[in-house]
Amino acid sequence: MKVLTLTINQFNTFVKNILDAEEFLHGVGLMGEVTNFKLSGGNAWFDLKDESAMVSCVKFGANDINIKNGDYVTVFGKVNYYVKSGRLNFIAAKVEQSGIGNLWQKFLELKDKLGKEGFFDEDIKKAIPKFAKKIGVVTSETGAVIRDIINVTRSKNPYTDIVVYPSKVQGVAAEDELCEGIKYFNSRDDIDTIIVARGGGSLEDLAPFNTEKIVKEIYASRIPVVSAVGHETDFTLCDFAADLRVPTPSVAAEVAVFNYFEQVENIKAQVKIIDKFIEAKVQNSKENLIINANSIIDKVKLKLNISENLLLTKTQEIYQSVCRTLQSKQNKVDVVSGVISKLNPLEVLKNGYSVIEKNGKKISKIEDVSVGDNLNLFVSNGRINVKVEKTDKVGD
Repeated sequence: MKVLTLTINQFNTFVKNILDAEEFLHGVGLMGEVTNFKLSGGNAWFDLKDESAMVSCVKFGANDINIKNGDYVTVFGKVNYYVKSGRLNFIAAKVEQSGIGNLWQKFLELKDKLGKEGFFDEDIKKAIPKFAKKIGVVTSETGAVIRDIINVTRSKNPYTDIVVYPSKVQGVAAEDELCEGIKYFNSRDDIDTIIVARGGGSLEDLAPFNTEKIVKEIYASRIPVVSAVGHETDFTLCDFAADLRVPTPSVAAEVAVFNYFEQVENIKAQVKIIDKFIEAKVQNSKENLIINANSIIDKVKLKLNISENLLLTKTQEIYQSVCRTLQSKQNKVDVVSGVISKLNPLEVLKNGYSVIEKNGKKISKIEDVSVGDNLNLFVSNGRINVKVEKTDKVGD
């Protein structure tokens, strides 16, 4: 049997022709739960799923559409097969809400239950350390998430360590591995912050982050936990339980890692401010010192002048007092000198008196001499030797 060989374009065109020929597919309604919803360029892109299957949908001109992930809707439209990409889309002409999907309903019920039990209370949230040295990351060890976290960290701070606990982030066993990662980092004493992260996905993809087990594990963590799960529009129970929820893994690194280079510049700026402050203080102190020194010098000079004048006055007073005292003493000395002068034997001798000695002894009475004695007579300018020839006693 000969096998027909077609180009990709031929095959895709053949499939499209088959689908286009089926009138049933030109106007049909599909019921299911909305997931992976996003708006782009005014158009809505989303997947519609039930318990066992999923189909991609697009609603062009979706400014009036009001649906979100988890809504249960009925979509009316037609099937379209794109030849170029080989992709089948359901082109929605009309979307009607039919209620809430089962998975979303379970999410809301569990959120309400855990919220009432206090697992999401704001007053139990721990502050994220401002200067973390080592950060633990629970995520897949491959893929864009961990690369984004490492790249942002290295760009901000080459000295912050990132420790990765490799974990599944989707499917079977993911929930247990995520919880084990949080437990592991809490068993260490060198981890400052924990980041739980994964990229975006459907509600089913994010299921491991919407369990009671992971909420309680985050609640029990003594280390602050940052949740960076899904895209900005995605919310998980992990987000509500964490100490901080951020829209993307990159933002988680921005929040958890302090900017080393910025801090260095801030410190340099502060040092400059301090230097200028000290310089100003020193200059001000120098000026004050000069002013105070001049003031002290002026005061000392004034004191010295006062003291000098006082000393001069006191010296003059003492001098005058001494002069008066000396003059008084001199007067007394002159009086005494006059008296002494009058009593001076030499002065007496000048008046014609003499001193008589016999054998070196002064003679004051007639009885002390005899006729024939040799006597010395002392006059004012010399000595006379005489010999007694006669003595006459006068009076008694």
